[in-house]
Amino acid sequence: MGGLGSDMFEYFKILLLQGFVASRKHMDKILPLVEIMQTGSQLPCFNKGISAIRAFKDRFHMSSTEEQLQLIVDGLVEASLHSLTTKLYDNFQYFTNGIL
Repeated sequence: MGGLGSDMFEYFKILLLQGFVASRKHMDKILPLVEIMQTGSQLPCFNKGISAIRAFKDRFHMSSTEEQLQLIVDGLVEASLHSLTTKLYDNFQYFTNGIL
């Protein structure tokens, strides 16, 4: 993407925000699908029952304004930049696929 502060990096953040806004518009269709997937599932992400669904719903930040969402997206991107798992995944991609 050209690194931090590059035009493509900033464009990525714009697209991420637009995706976030679009997903919120369809939350009422997404949530029932996740609830159906939870039924009888042994996946660890569903171990906490209804609280897992509540946490999923909270991630849509439905009570936040679009300006607040911008701050949330910026925070998510910033957190991922300093995440060990991001660095590990980047190294994996580099060594297996030559992508950095």
